[in-house]
Amino acid sequence: MAEAAAVCFLGVVRIRDQVTLASCFDKSALNEEKKGFEGALASIMERATTAYPGWRERAECRECDGVLHAFADAQGLCLVVAGIRDAQYPDRVVVQMLRELADKVKNSQGDEIIAEARAGGLSTPLRKLMRDLMKTYNDAGGHDKTTEVRQQVDQLKGIMQDNVKRILETHVTLEGLENSSGSMSTQANRFLRQSVDLRRQIQYRNLKIKAIAGLCVGAVVAYVVTMFVDF
Repeated sequence: MAEAAAVCFLGVVRIRDQVTLASCFDKSALNEEKKGFEGALASIMERATTAYPGWRERAECRECDGVLHAFADAQGLCLVVAGIRDAQYPDRVVVQMLRELADKVKNSQGDEIIAEARAGGLSTPLRKLMRDLMKTYNDAGGHDKTTEVRQQVDQLKGIMQDNVKRILETHVTLEGLENSSGSMSTQANRFLRQSVDLRRQIQYRNLKIKAIAGLCVGAVVAYVVTMFVDF
């Protein structure tokens, strides 16, 4: 199953009469999410009566884990809003997206149309624009240098952790080889000592045999000499 998009909702609301001129939800948005962001929008609009150019506000989505961000355009004519599913999505990227949305709405429609449009009257003209913007900003790292650097650091950290893991595994292997080598060396030394002891034992046994043989020969010779002496 595909991961849900970070940007769930975009909308345009006229501040003067609080009429929603355009709205666009992500195709995967559930009814619960839609109601949640619409409720958050109503909460923001209660505080938007004194909105001024560049005014910003945000509200938690009670029915979901998202946050609704609002931004007033440069003329203070309308409020552009964005519903974000990801709580870790950088606020600076949301503001960048809302500024871009406000500029595109003004450039494509003009102040006169925005001022006179009926509720929902701009949803169709702005649908493609808003869907493209949602798709573009789903990856915050592509628009936020801080997020991009953090992602690169996380990737580098993962590579370093893998390298450390390999080094530790190699170290364990080397320790095993060293232990095996030490064991073989000990066994070789023991075998060498046993060989030297065995050789000494064999030499001692040969000496005993030679000594006994010499004594026997000497005894025989003495016996023979004794017999000749008697005659």
